[in-house]
Amino acid sequence: MPTLWRDALVLTLDGSPDGVRPRRSDLLIDGSEVVDLGSGLDAPEGADVRDGRDLLILPGLVNAHTHSWEILFRGTSERLPLELWTLVSYPPLGVEPLPDRLVYLRTAIAALESLRGGATAVLDDVGELPTQSPESIEQVFAAYDDLGIRAVCTGAVADIAMVDRLPGADHRFSPALLAESRSALHPSAALIDAYLELSMSAIAAAGSRSSGRIAYAVSPSAPHRCSDDLLRACHDLALDRDLLVHTHLLETRLQADVAHERWGRTAVEHLSDLGLLDDRLIAAHGVWLTASDRRMLGAAGSTIAHNPLSNLKLGSGVLDWRGMREAGVRLALGTDGASSSDTLRMLETVKAAALGQSTTESDLESWPTAAEVLAAATRSGAAALRTGAGVIAPGRPADLLVIDLARDTAFTPRHDVVRQLVFSADASSMAEVWVAGECVVRDGRSTCVDDVALLREFRQEAERWAETVPAIRSANARLVEPAAAAYRSAREADRPAEAHPSTERGIR
Repeated sequence: MPTLWRDALVLTLDGSPDGVRPRRSDLLIDGSEVVDLGSGLDAPEGADVRDGRDLLILPGLVNAHTHSWEILFRGTSERLPLELWTLVSYPPLGVEPLPDRLVYLRTAIAALESLRGGATAVLDDVGELPTQSPESIEQVFAAYDDLGIRAVCTGAVADIAMVDRLPGADHRFSPALLAESRSALHPSAALIDAYLELSMSAIAAAGSRSSGRIAYAVSPSAPHRCSDDLLRACHDLALDRDLLVHTHLLETRLQADVAHERWGRTAVEHLSDLGLLDDRLIAAHGVWLTASDRRMLGAAGSTIAHNPLSNLKLGSGVLDWRGMREAGVRLALGTDGASSSDTLRMLETVKAAALGQSTTESDLESWPTAAEVLAAATRSGAAALRTGAGVIAPGRPADLLVIDLARDTAFTPRHDVVRQLVFSADASSMAEVWVAGECVVRDGRSTCVDDVALLREFRQEAERWAETVPAIRSANARLVEPAAAAYRSAREADRPAEAHPSTERGIR
């Protein structure tokens, strides 16, 4: 059934100067797409005609980097940098895989929170230990599909031992621990073959879903976590099957140290030498990029998914927003995982992205504007994920947020709705969330599933699973002190500015 909003405030975010200025307009959608916008539109027969005078309608937000599986670890850590957080949050190799039903429930709850927080599309970097299976990733696809959200889901893979992801591993860990870690995970043709087989199965499973909202992407976890052979194999498959490539890139200072220790150059320079920089790459974080790194990424058309909240929680640093923009890097926004940032609500990420630069950059002209941040969270993210959405224009997917301006104090008094959306609004501001022309959330409740029953079942299953968390931490305990020592050394080191770009910007 067509839906026609009369006289709404419409924020198209179409890239034009007018796109960041809300305008009074009718908006007509039919099927999965926007049909028209303008004044005095004719209502098609049978249309649902709505009064839009107190509504703001804008493109849905795009979460360009998250980890749904982390929702099981929410609230389990604080005051930990990434390398230590990983050791208390990631199950070690050899644990039993999660039951398929818990994988489904975990993902469905993440999808529900994402939608309630304003996201109409997500890139979910899915990792399962001891290994991912076709059955588990199909549960991820099913959960996202059932909740009505768009999702690009990855199969995450790595083949470098945990100990070798830290600088100076041979001097920090005992010979026995080095041997044990390297024996548990190491580069091999068999690992690559298994990953490619999994990926082919996942590509077929995603493609078989009739909604058209689900896609698969390859995800070599990070350059310093993957052998060159694995990186190349992932990229070759992406080229052959026209997939996106997701990775983590220079999130922390330790990762910059590992790159120089292993390759004698930055991770971006290494990826460039391997021929792996292109417009299908979505790299999360990018906090410790050099100016040269940024120029290479910009020239290649690659995307950086900025995750301000997890960068703050884990003490990773502050991304150089203006430097990225000046280098032509496409900037999207992500929440990161539900444990590394403890939220999947994109409006919180939008506000953090708008405010973060002011803590480290004295030049106020370099701070991002509210309109810039909102464009990153919509148009840029949608372009990176290839959803076709992210703007409101005829022929584009009808992925929309409908904000009730009258009921929410965030827009009272009403001065600049873009600024108030970025700095004042939260999930309570949203009346409806639409994906592909369907209203999937209304007044905070899913229209697709019984969200109360879903939450009840998830709580029961998650409580049983939580009993395994102490064992996970115990299994990783031997790595904690060497990792902490590596972190302290990195913080104390006086690196050249070009090797550590945040130092040149006065970020400590």
